[in-house]
Amino acid sequence: MSKLIFTVLWLIALFVVFPANYLYAQSTPEAVSINGSVAYRQRIAMPPDAVLTVRVEDVSQADKPAAVLAEVQENFGARQVPIPFSLQVPYTRIDPSHRYAIRATISVAGKLRFTTTRHYAVLTRDAPSHIDLLLDAVQPVSKTPAPVPQNTPEVALPATFVGVTPCADCSGIEQTLTLRADGLYRLRRIYQGKPASTFTELGRWSTDASGKRLTLLSGSELLLLEVIDGETLRQLDRLGQPITSTANQNLRRTAQVELITESLHWHGEFRYLADAATFTDCASGLRWPVATLGDYLAVERNYLQARSAPAAPLLVNFAGRLEILPAMEGPPIEQIVVDRFDGSQPGATCSSLKQDKNSNAASLTDTYWKLIELDGDEIVLAPTQQREVRITLASEGSRASGFSGCNQFMGAYVKDGNNLKFTQMAGTMMACEAPLMELESQVLKMLTVTTGYRIDDGQLNLLAGDKVLARFKAVYLR
Repeated sequence: MSKLIFTVLWLIALFVVFPANYLYAQSTPEAVSINGSVAYRQRIAMPPDAVLTVRVEDVSQADKPAAVLAEVQENFGARQVPIPFSLQVPYTRIDPSHRYAIRATISVAGKLRFTTTRHYAVLTRDAPSHIDLLLDAVQPVSKTPAPVPQNTPEVALPATFVGVTPCADCSGIEQTLTLRADGLYRLRRIYQGKPASTFTELGRWSTDASGKRLTLLSGSELLLLEVIDGETLRQLDRLGQPITSTANQNLRRTAQVELITESLHWHGEFRYLADAATFTDCASGLRWPVATLGDYLAVERNYLQARSAPAAPLLVNFAGRLEILPAMEGPPIEQIVVDRFDGSQPGATCSSLKQDKNSNAASLTDTYWKLIELDGDEIVLAPTQQREVRITLASEGSRASGFSGCNQFMGAYVKDGNNLKFTQMAGTMMACEAPLMELESQVLKMLTVTTGYRIDDGQLNLLAGDKVLARFKAVYLR
């Protein structure tokens, strides 16, 4: 009898904490139901105004913020964890080839107190529809201000600036620039009306002695802006001079800072020492501890096989994100989470520029190609030219990007065997001196008539039929 009474009481308690509509939530013809619970280990009671947010996100695209497919937000009220949730995701928003995850946060008075630090897959790839989320506590990393590179601009950091600037082949370029106090920046460009139009870069920012000129450096990419005031940045030309144009060149500060938390492409040095891993980003020079989440084990296994010596750096590529996570000792700190490991380059480091000696090693895609010859003429960097003409064809999304002599360009490419065609090209609209404008015109014309390619001795030849239009040299930025 006592066992029966215990069973009945257990079932009653279960339905009090998890109502029937959560326990037995079913998918409908229009939507998929994702349900479960949210909890944390700490013996901490939340106030009634604590806010629980649960959302399903598309985490398959590493160059843009995760799209939210469904979200529920509610106050704790008289409840405490575990708290049940249920989300309905429309079938029309689900792509079987994409990856989705569920995330949850608990905030009090607008401050984040708990968050998911693990990857909880849903919707595709045989992921479950019922998930019990375990959240971790989030506390301020440190009350000590982060170091600022060189001189501090007249801007309170972190800060986000947005603006739509001119585009040569589209209606405009939506730019979103976030500056952090530690010197990291993220610049996202969306070319309006173009397919595969979003391009994101990471790098390090700095200012001149006056704090009025802002330099964004990502690898060999350089962008200059003028700090008009704490609310406005203005684009400058390649020589740091004002752009003579009636079109908008300004980026204005937003009230809300867009934090750098989305999954992005990273390229840098991975080290593993004393049971702890670190990652140094080549573009910014900044270093973070690596969280043992996501695809971390794939990176560690590769490191142990490919490193040149114990604790030696290994150049790696991956899609990942920055998150404040619990540390092994002390308060939570910012760590980098590897979402997808893409491979390594043994023997290379961030500090070296290495030319590939193997004629078959250079790949058409994911390689920095520097222009060395155009229409039979050798290309030499002009005295007023700050950057070399280059092109990179990304394997993910079949996107092409580069610098044509005066402006950056973006677009797409179609490859079929040795056939190659560039499409949907667009670029910025900065003015330069006549020689550079003429060079840019030749480069863009060359790309429009390209029909094929060939790689010989580490060089990329772009062809029109059998005619060599241009030659590029493979450069590996470490």
